[in-house]
Amino acid sequence: MSGRFRIALHLITWRGEQHEDPEKCFRVAAECGYDGVEGVKADSADDLVELAALAAKWGLRIVNVVGSGKRERVLYNCALGNGAAEVGSLRKADFGGREMGPDHVRRVVEELHPLIDLACSLGMAPFHHAHRGTIIETEEDVDAILGAAQGLQLLLDTGHLLCCGADPVAVLRRHAGRIGHVHLKDFWARDPAAWDNWTSAWGEDGDFEELGKGNFGFDAGQLMRELDLSGYQGWVSIEQDRSRRDPAVTAKANRDFLRALGY
Repeated sequence: MSGRFRIALHLITWRGEQHEDPEKCFRVAAECGYDGVEGVKADSADDLVELAALAAKWGLRIVNVVGSGKRERVLYNCALGNGAAEVGSLRKADFGGREMGPDHVRRVVEELHPLIDLACSLGMAPFHHAHRGTIIETEEDVDAILGAAQGLQLLLDTGHLLCCGADPVAVLRRHAGRIGHVHLKDFWARDPAAWDNWTSAWGEDGDFEELGKGNFGFDAGQLMRELDLSGYQGWVSIEQDRSRRDPAVTAKANRDFLRALGY
């Protein structure tokens, strides 16, 4: 069972080059042994067709493609045959800030429902990103939003949950069956005990790190085993937002790390 997960490479590590020279990034992903790619943007339906064909040339699928708008994003992922799609990334600053209350959560649900309904009507899992600055940063945010938004699932981003003080494995256990997509990454801080997502200096006091190089106690193998036990059948996308090494080197290191764990 351990090899059944489809592993994608998020191309954000290339910091924009993936849009200028997508074939270069697709080639790296294929050579490193990934099954798909994420971080691809299609500005039109014709653009989507060309990018999908280019990915197929390298034996890859495009995952969670970004469209020209939120509705297009859902429709484009449907056209690609993906079973899930992101339904926006709402900013916490627009919904009460750090301390969202019940009224703010109700507003969130009202804004998300049209896209949730659209995705569900197409047989897709609609998910929202757990991400710094969005309505889902902490474990409490996950509980509140998933509890209020029926049909919504979670993009389980291990790095963003870690840096916001959450335990990704605990979140997974509590919400097994509500995971629509996974971003797998580690987190490192100069002083883990002093790190504070809201006050520490990003990039100096802490940053995302290659798998196995973090110091927040994250066990990628445990998370993958828990995913297996939960029955999750979607994509696992390895995402390295920034890297101190060449993106191709980081992509290979992360893929080799996960492969060594049996995935």
